[in-house]
Amino acid sequence: MKYLSLDIRAISLMRICIAAVVMFDLGIRLTDLEAFYANSGVVPLHMLFENAWNTYSISLHAISGLWQVQLFLFLFSFFCAVMLFIGYRTKLFTFLCWLMMLSLHNRNGLILQGGDDLLRMVLFWGMFLPWGARYSCDHIIAPEINPPPQILTPASVAYILQICYIYTGSALLKGPEWDRDFTAMYYAYSLDQIAFPITKVVYYYPELLRRCTIVAYYFELLIPILFFIPFRHQLFRTIGVISIMLFHLINVSTLFIGLFPLIGITTSIGILPSSFMDWFEKIFYRFRKQLRNSFVSWAFLAEYIIKWKRPNYNFSVIHDRIRTAILIFLIFFVFDWNFSNLTFVNSKLSDKLRVIGYGLRLDQNWGMFAPGVFKDDGWFILEGITKDGNHIDLLTGKQPDLNKPESVVSMFKNDRWRKYTENLIFSENEFMRGYYCNYSKRIWNEKHPDKQVGPLSVIYMEEFTLPDYKYSIPQKNILWECID
Repeated sequence: MKYLSLDIRAISLMRICIAAVVMFDLGIRLTDLEAFYANSGVVPLHMLFENAWNTYSISLHAISGLWQVQLFLFLFSFFCAVMLFIGYRTKLFTFLCWLMMLSLHNRNGLILQGGDDLLRMVLFWGMFLPWGARYSCDHIIAPEINPPPQILTPASVAYILQICYIYTGSALLKGPEWDRDFTAMYYAYSLDQIAFPITKVVYYYPELLRRCTIVAYYFELLIPILFFIPFRHQLFRTIGVISIMLFHLINVSTLFIGLFPLIGITTSIGILPSSFMDWFEKIFYRFRKQLRNSFVSWAFLAEYIIKWKRPNYNFSVIHDRIRTAILIFLIFFVFDWNFSNLTFVNSKLSDKLRVIGYGLRLDQNWGMFAPGVFKDDGWFILEGITKDGNHIDLLTGKQPDLNKPESVVSMFKNDRWRKYTENLIFSENEFMRGYYCNYSKRIWNEKHPDKQVGPLSVIYMEEFTLPDYKYSIPQKNILWECID
């Protein structure tokens, strides 16, 4: 069963990369602290509780709508991510990072995407992995805590299965556009809200898009097989992880989908085999001493500031057995949750235990572009009327223009705003529109005292994607009007 084990160094390297991604994610979110997390923004707490709150959710970020409280929670989350990055009291700070991320995601689920779920899930399984055993302050402070170089535990199995759900699970949820008509890439690259200009290089080659669809579909469906091949498993695992990285690099260069590609790359690092890690350490041998000295400095600095005792991960036999039993149960629970997402499954056992799924946020559905690609494309216009009667588009600062912008993607500050406005157009989310309208008007008036806006209309220019490069006339839809 050696071919199923994980290398300690690989999962430790994954810990460092994931902590860096968490810090990067927090930095991006911090730029929209008021907009997305304060009561003066587009998602105030009372709106959340009335329309988009799960009764099983737990969120420290929901204790207050003041931006100052949110800032404190953000800074604490960042501190926990730094401690996870350097590997100090790793198990504790893995738990705190996961808890703060769960809290943050529950505070505003209207801006989340699949990458957020993946990052949260790997952090959850990371609480049970010894990913502080290498490249960490813990290893320097307590070198006698030295697990075997390769591990095969329920937690390692849960982690590998989680990566499988993302790819094979996603492929199994896809419909005829992916596995029969092979038109999915055409529709994906037709979406101006997510397609970068570079996609136009291949967009007008239908046969190439068809072949890309075939490759993408079967890649997702079959790539996890490489993790379980018993012969030459180290080679196949290396090929599998590198293929995943290339897959995500292609996605990040062609589609505006936020941190998902970066998260997909970092969360696959833990699968890298020992042969690759031997090569990795050999390449970076010259930096090993410098890196170790850096971790030594961080270790003693952390001990001096926090003044905690040395980490102790030796537990009783009873504790270990209870933890193993819980992990095995959660493995079956998460498998059942993912299996029940398939169209031919009518019910799931986890329905009876939904408090566990939603409480711990183990709920997941990897339906990226599934069963089919979203067809409702378009762009927004915020048409305001100034006091002197002039019309102005708050998004561009110019006179409103109903023609399609050269780049719809460039209209979004970041992927969080793209996801938010995507949710804004759905009729079941009509409750969001008034808050977005009022917030946009207030922010504009605060920044432009000489161009104060009174009435404001939130306009969505809907452009439905048709097959075979057919043109559809954009339709003007007024989603909301803010009247003085």
